[in-house]
Amino acid sequence: MLASIGEAGRRKAPMRNPAENFKNRAETARGAGGAIDTLFEPQVRQLGGVLVDAAAHERQGLLWLIDPAIGKGFFWYFPIGNRLAVGAFDFTLRKEGEFFCDAADCFYFGSYNQGMLPYLGIEPTLPDRTVVGHAWKHAPYHQRVQGGVRLGETFVMLLPEALRDVSLRLHCDPVVLSAAITALDGTSCPARLPSLLDDMRQARPSAVVAEAFYESKVVEACALIVDWRLACGRAPIALSADDVAAVAVAQHLIQQDLARPVTTEELCRATCVGTSKLIELFRLSCGMTPQEYARDVRIHHACELLETTDLSLAEIAARVGYSRQSSFSEAFRARCGLPPREWRASARALRR
Repeated sequence: MLASIGEAGRRKAPMRNPAENFKNRAETARGAGGAIDTLFEPQVRQLGGVLVDAAAHERQGLLWLIDPAIGKGFFWYFPIGNRLAVGAFDFTLRKEGEFFCDAADCFYFGSYNQGMLPYLGIEPTLPDRTVVGHAWKHAPYHQRVQGGVRLGETFVMLLPEALRDVSLRLHCDPVVLSAAITALDGTSCPARLPSLLDDMRQARPSAVVAEAFYESKVVEACALIVDWRLACGRAPIALSADDVAAVAVAQHLIQQDLARPVTTEELCRATCVGTSKLIELFRLSCGMTPQEYARDVRIHHACELLETTDLSLAEIAARVGYSRQSSFSEAFRARCGLPPREWRASARALRR
């Protein structure tokens, strides 16, 4: 009886095209304010990207083609549960462009062509398919893009919850995976990782299996990276509860009074941790040193003040711990890609 009811239900239920189901999910996810869309879509739109039907180009996910009047090429990404994404781009602009977006807290690795290397602070003497990893922190981000240069990348982006999920599947601490990703500095990487990233870029899975396909590739890539890190003999240990508490105390001290910069020595005294150990703990947990973390917190607060107040640059500089406006402007430009005054104008124009 139960079987016959089930059969009847199946006979009456309309057949659904899996490709239609995926398309609906992708379109619903867009515009929902997710960190993935917030990071990628403003970049692509401002660089002349036009959203097209990915399926018509044998792709799953979201695909933009660069407006021919602005340049040529494409930008594609496949989001998985609004927690991680794989993607690729290959484009050339006719003249200099720029974009502004809100970078998310995430871990990011990929293979880059030579044209992309200067944007990573790497001399363009390394070959195409150079693999680099980063730990991004949430902050407004501005970038000028040189015209006439071909830019190409295949990437994996993991938000913190995705990093934890993948770490569980690999039976390792998230600290181990995050440190392994950030150890990808362009000088070496797992032997099979470039070809695996190529597979992600070139594959054309159906809508039915696309999510499982790309997620399995991400797990495989992360497994390769962790094994490579372990084989190099540089694997970090998981942070103890005391280590986590020490980092939290140091972060609180940095954040509680941005107008008065805290020295590393002061942080060490407050946390009862030696200098070298505190620096290592910050690198493991944040991907940067205590002073780099402090700089990012100060600049991020400066961004908020520039966008939401009419304070002068001198006043903002003082509020984020710079005694000289020129020093503040130099540090701000190094972090955000624009002088503070130009950044304020751009941020307000894009928010209108």
